[in-house]
Amino acid sequence: MNKLNQELIIKKKQEAYSFFKNFNFSKTIELLNKVIQEDKSKDPACYFLLGTSYIHKRDLDLAEKNLIISFNLDENFYDTVHNLGIVFRLRGNISKAIKFFQKALKLDLKNLGTLNQLAECYEINKSFDEAKKIYLKVIEIDKKNKIAYKGLSRICIKFGYHKQGLEYLQKSSGLLRFKENKYEIIE
Repeated sequence: MNKLNQELIIKKKQEAYSFFKNFNFSKTIELLNKVIQEDKSKDPACYFLLGTSYIHKRDLDLAEKNLIISFNLDENFYDTVHNLGIVFRLRGNISKAIKFFQKALKLDLKNLGTLNQLAECYEINKSFDEAKKIYLKVIEIDKKNKIAYKGLSRICIKFGYHKQGLEYLQKSSGLLRFKENKYEIIE
């Protein structure tokens, strides 16, 4: 490929990324499909953006296909690994989602999004101890993480620890105020 064509491909990739950042996933998909046709090189970032755009469009088949291509090109591309976990979670394949989220955590140990996704998958699989452990780790990193507090609230309430569950719920959304042995609903 000559230098002019390479510059055009780079410009199209930048334009596709701009569309992606502005939530215009249809334009992102259209442009990246053209880029991939024209550019015979294998850029995992293109396939990642394409797969992620398909997630937003709820086309899980094409999302998975493109994310797998990205993964095969670079198994250590964190965002691809994480988003494959998302695809499998949305498909209901929780055990496969867990494997991808665990792999993503090996690439980025303290990523709150991945930790919360993994904890939620453990909750779905009824591995409540694992889920609770991860939610507590999230809160250790981010004291105001609403997702982790809501997860802990669900787990506590499920097992009959209503007061503790309500306290976690309050921390997640500020709906309740506790005073000694009483609580009031804030409207």
